[in-house]
Amino acid sequence: MGFISRISAAIDATFSSFFQRVFHPMNDLLLGIGEIWWTVCAVLLFCGAIGWVWTLRKEYVNLDAPHKGILYDLRIWTIISMLPHILIYIIF
Repeated sequence: MGFISRISAAIDATFSSFFQRVFHPMNDLLLGIGEIWWTVCAVLLFCGAIGWVWTLRKEYVNLDAPHKGILYDLRIWTIISMLPHILIYIIF
């Protein structure tokens, strides 16, 4: 048994009974919904964050930007940084 396996077993033995009681209602609800809807909800959350950031005024988002070019627009970088997360949720 490797080091990581021993740590995982110790964490499971210590916390599993507590977390099973706390998360049992939510786990039952999510199991009834189905895996595809978990992915849809996660992707919609990321898309909602992207949409919200895009509605912010450029002047508000880039108060201290050294320049006014497109490379300094934090709204675009937010979208770029969210895309890998969305792809991971869609693929896996």
